[in-house]
Amino acid sequence: MRKFWYITGELAEVQRYINVPMRWCEQYPARERREFWIAADDGRDIKLVVHSRVMPVRRGHQINVLLLGDWVVGLANLTTGRQVNFVSEDPPLLLRKCDALAVLAILVGGVAAAVAWDARSLVISVPVALMYLPLRVLGRWLATCRLRCQVSHWLASRAREPRTREVALLASPSPRLHNVYKFCQKHRRPKD
Repeated sequence: MRKFWYITGELAEVQRYINVPMRWCEQYPARERREFWIAADDGRDIKLVVHSRVMPVRRGHQINVLLLGDWVVGLANLTTGRQVNFVSEDPPLLLRKCDALAVLAILVGGVAAAVAWDARSLVISVPVALMYLPLRVLGRWLATCRLRCQVSHWLASRAREPRTREVALLASPSPRLHNVYKFCQKHRRPKD
């Protein structure tokens, strides 16, 4: 399981690009890509990339960025109070071009097994090939819904923080990466 991390700092630079898929299997829900640099308080510059049409920050703003691995999933602008859940704004695609190749491989494998060993292998491979796409889409949809809720929960916790720049500088956490997986777990009360 990948963990959530957040980075706090000042936005140093933001660039906007148009996406052009380089491989036949690459698909992006947003046709735009944003590359931005965060200047952390300890002097490090961190480059992040997000595929989204929405970017509610400008150079000089204090921001918190939520990451899932290398994927930017949420952003909270501490200067203006605006937030964006990138999973909701530009959700990942549920059906991808590579899925058709997987169905074809399952069918070819079933036919090869039927020719080589027994025709009864088609009884297994055809239902598996027919159920692969709906199950794959359902799994991706459930994972996206769960991730969307986790990011929304984190953004809601950021909304309760101070919004002025001076107060945000005093109240923000240290600029290193922090594990925020605890935000996504249910709170357990100690038993007496």
